[in-house]
Amino acid sequence: MEEALTKGAAAKASRCGVIRTRAVTRPTTILLLRIRYLLNQPQRPPLLSEEVRVNGFTTVANGGREWLADLDALRLLAEAKPDANVAMPEKRQLVATALEDWPAIEPTIHERIKTRAAELEKSHKRVRQAVSLRVRELTVVPQFPPDLLGLLVLHPMD
Repeated sequence: MEEALTKGAAAKASRCGVIRTRAVTRPTTILLLRIRYLLNQPQRPPLLSEEVRVNGFTTVANGGREWLADLDALRLLAEAKPDANVAMPEKRQLVATALEDWPAIEPTIHERIKTRAAELEKSHKRVRQAVSLRVRELTVVPQFPPDLLGLLVLHPMD
């Protein structure tokens, strides 16, 4: 949070937080991402669209990551409540560690965004076919990098 206030646009994430909660049994990181796409339509100028998506992962014993289903990540973001205090030095360390992990998770995030773009493209094509419009040249192209709007570290109760 301090970085968002002091560095403005240069901050890695606009909002960061840590809570200790019974909602998780392993350290879990929730990412709030703004993703942009170019919708290329036949015989029309491209349209820029964006959406906000919630992604999350748990840290497993060997230091790897197990990605959550999108609905599970969204549910944790909405429902996880703090059950104990976290000292400020520990909060800073947990957020710093999560932000340092960004380069390691970015390839997975990009793959998830590409998958989402393909889903959106199929949806657009289905709608256009239903109203007898051309679909052959229609594409949805993700624009990288996504904006990391927020990061929440959910730490289990010890």
